[in-house]
Amino acid sequence: MTGSFVMSVVSLVLFLTFQAQGIYTGDSGDLVTAAYVGGVPHPPGYPLYTLLGFISAQLPFFTVSWRLGLLSSIPHALVVGLVFALIYLLTKKNTWAAVFGALLLVSNYLFFLYSTTPEVFALFDLFIMANWFLLYQWQETRNMRFFYYACFVFGLSLTHHHVMIFFVPAFFYFIWQNGRTFKMKLTKQRFTLSLLSFIGGLLPYAYVPVAAVRDAIINWDRAVDLSGFVRLVTRADYGTFVSGGGYGESLLERWYAVVAYGNFLLTDWSWIGVVLVTTGLWALYKTQRVWFWSWVIALLSVGPLFFFYASFPLASRFTLGTYERFLLPSYVLMGVLSGIGLAEILRLISMVLAPRITREKHKAVIVLTVLTFFIYPLTLSGITLWRFVGLPQDRTADNLGRDILENTAPGAILLMSQDTALFTTQYVRYVLGVRPDTAVIHAARLPITGYQASLIKYFPRLTFPDATPATYVEAFIKANRTPSQRIYSNVILPAGEGWYWVPRGMLYEAIPFAELPDDEVMYQEAKAHLASLHDPRSGILKRYEHLMLSDVSDVYGHAAIALGKTLVRAERWEDAKSEFLRAVSYAGDTSIGEALELVGLTYLYFKDCDAALRAFDEAKTRSIVASPRHVMLESVTYGECVGDEARAAELFSEYERLRSASEQSLEAL
Repeated sequence: MTGSFVMSVVSLVLFLTFQAQGIYTGDSGDLVTAAYVGGVPHPPGYPLYTLLGFISAQLPFFTVSWRLGLLSSIPHALVVGLVFALIYLLTKKNTWAAVFGALLLVSNYLFFLYSTTPEVFALFDLFIMANWFLLYQWQETRNMRFFYYACFVFGLSLTHHHVMIFFVPAFFYFIWQNGRTFKMKLTKQRFTLSLLSFIGGLLPYAYVPVAAVRDAIINWDRAVDLSGFVRLVTRADYGTFVSGGGYGESLLERWYAVVAYGNFLLTDWSWIGVVLVTTGLWALYKTQRVWFWSWVIALLSVGPLFFFYASFPLASRFTLGTYERFLLPSYVLMGVLSGIGLAEILRLISMVLAPRITREKHKAVIVLTVLTFFIYPLTLSGITLWRFVGLPQDRTADNLGRDILENTAPGAILLMSQDTALFTTQYVRYVLGVRPDTAVIHAARLPITGYQASLIKYFPRLTFPDATPATYVEAFIKANRTPSQRIYSNVILPAGEGWYWVPRGMLYEAIPFAELPDDEVMYQEAKAHLASLHDPRSGILKRYEHLMLSDVSDVYGHAAIALGKTLVRAERWEDAKSEFLRAVSYAGDTSIGEALELVGLTYLYFKDCDAALRAFDEAKTRSIVASPRHVMLESVTYGECVGDEARAAELFSEYERLRSASEQSLEAL
């Protein structure tokens, strides 16, 4: 099909033009690093993606991140071609509708983002569309060869992303209904060939134990035996199909996740897109009832039902970015439906006008209608492309990893937590080769014997103590920290009595009491490092707030807050205020509220009452979670600074009421 090929090629050229050469946040750092070293990334391990990524990483041009990005740009370009093909076939060869639906998908911000950055979702989308296309061919030709291909592709998809299981009800309904229509019998031969095709698709799982036994530095769950393999594949560390254990799991939070699904659809597709999708479903209902019900089941399963079950926390731009990635399967289906919807609108216009006007006028009206509708995806394309100008040159996440690594002394041990900081630092250290003397370690996995095997291979100088998981980090620090082997972390970890975590710019350093530095020396060292940092707001974030990438700002913000707090303890209030204001300027979601509170407290210390009240009021509006503490701080300001005791008492009563209501809400949950 020529049109499908052309759309794929044009899309690929566009994606390659904007493809990122630096790393992106989220899971990108872990995925790229694991593929580069031939390891196993976080559960469920993504064996097919990692195997293909390892091959891609060997290419001799551009950066490793760009090479892994080919596993996003190429699959999504093929998805565009398949969307064109399905619309073309389901609308009885309406080329305009097929071009429209494909173009509308390309213009979608989320689809474009994961076409130009290294992640697993584009390949997942390709499997979705490949399965539907093969099932269409089976339906039309009744040739079982296409059915066996679909079984193979479905098995292959499970070696990549388990969310494909949520398409099983839709696939089953489609197959069952067509089987009844064809009056096909499930013979032993057909069942055997279908099963063998499916099992053949599962073969990439063999990559996991082969890679695991190599003990690469990224080697989650060390799946060298059945227990480790099952733990990895079932995502036992997180909870099967759940985004993260302990987050968003109440019924109310799950319901909010479903509501967010609808809000995202309206935001990303607008009422025009929703009308087109609805019209497309209506057209399928009238003419191709099996396709209608199959896609309704698919949209419900991979949409509201999935998000209700997966329990995503919706607390910040980063968590919203984590959530929105899983909208892609719905958006791909909606791309097809929008094209079918346009075809139906054109059919209705033709039906109304054909008896009333001449053929030439009729043709002119149709062309004008098509051109009018094309304004919508073309406008979206312009907005989307503007948001991604500069992406190939952007190094926001790379710079974060560099800033963290350059904060350490030679031969240091770096215990990292939190995905953005951890994964980007791993990428910069193990892929780009920055500071090869530094051991970058995932702190949460340190007690795991399998992880220790990888660390021993890479860093034989490390000592692994005999300690329980609860006390392991503390014991590890005491066993390995020497004057020539210093230990750092981006968060405060248990270190035991007599040990302190001293702010060192982007990091904290574990130091015994006897070696605590002078306040002035510590401040000057930290200040010098912070002055040399990259500005996270100077790259692509200056143009547009990309949700997941915005989390980088929080890492810088928390570092400035930590130094500011230390300066407060040293009674250097003016310097502390400068650091708190620096944190405010980064505008990180989880740091901005605390930074504004601390700015307000410094103004309160200087008796600048109005400035303190403005800071506390802004903290109320910009904090992720509203806190009664903000009202309490306002009460203190009115009482101790303004001298308005009546207003202070009124606010304190409001504070007690809000605190009581908050405690009752927590008990209810």
